[in-house]
Amino acid sequence: MAAGLALGGGLRAGSPAPFATTAIDVHHHSLPPFYKPLSKGWLDKFATGVAAVMAWTPETSLSAMDEARVSRALLSISSPGVHFGDDAQARDLARACNDYAVSLGRRHPGRFAFFAALPMPDVAGAIREAERALALDGARGVGLLSNYGGRYLGEPEFRPLFEWLNRRGAVVYVHPTDAPCCAGLVPQVATPLIEFPVDTARTIASLLWSGTLSAFPNIRFIFSHGGGAMPMVMERVVAMGFVDRSLLAKVPEGAAAALGKLYVDTASVTGASAMAALMNWLPEGHILYGTDFPWGGVASSRAALGRLNLSPKKLAAIESGNATALLGA
Repeated sequence: MAAGLALGGGLRAGSPAPFATTAIDVHHHSLPPFYKPLSKGWLDKFATGVAAVMAWTPETSLSAMDEARVSRALLSISSPGVHFGDDAQARDLARACNDYAVSLGRRHPGRFAFFAALPMPDVAGAIREAERALALDGARGVGLLSNYGGRYLGEPEFRPLFEWLNRRGAVVYVHPTDAPCCAGLVPQVATPLIEFPVDTARTIASLLWSGTLSAFPNIRFIFSHGGGAMPMVMERVVAMGFVDRSLLAKVPEGAAAALGKLYVDTASVTGASAMAALMNWLPEGHILYGTDFPWGGVASSRAALGRLNLSPKKLAAIESGNATALLGA
């Protein structure tokens, strides 16, 4: 989780954008001005490139999008989310963040949609805000973090939210966050760089073997960063059903089939080996272009996709077609 230059940067200043078509960025963060002071303590502890991230404005997003011919970005609130220890504050903050996203969409027609922030782990408050926010202009689903204080998304306490989202046939966008077990394990490496992909795999495994993925088939889950470490550890995760056969009843379609229904974005997984793993795991329609802006570069990530020598049809699907089909983006 680094500033755009640390992850490859943008194109050289003044150079023409070598993109013949437009794209849709499904992993693009906003930092509303009232949110920055609340998140700065967490960012200073865990993130890199904090000064550049704290300088975010809607105009910086639009500039990066224009450079990369990104027609629309799906905004979301990144880690640490909106809950800073007080349920009432979290409910107010989620509402304010969602209303801010609506205002950006109205000020810049066609450029921004959003995944609604929810005041998790306050499940009752999350359901109320989801009901309100999903009716707002530009809402395309809800955003969740991979864990809340070390409780992963398959935990029974979160089930009422997924029951509600399933009835709505909602899209759920999941972004990783720090886990209490695993911060600062390698002093030379910022926690998010390794632990975020691992935490994404943990929460996917939690959703799988808790039966949540199978019980609520109307939810479309999108996991950032290519599903994290899941493509590499999937064989081991699936094997858990043979270690503890009581789990198999929770996933009647089979673990591999349940995992094959997920969607992922391409933020920080635009290398050839990573993309090969995604394409071997998921149907082509389940891979969506994402950048992690302002931590990741928009033009640089799109250029990296272009260097993979995908067919024009496959590249266009990843860059925009799949998002349009899933999100109406």
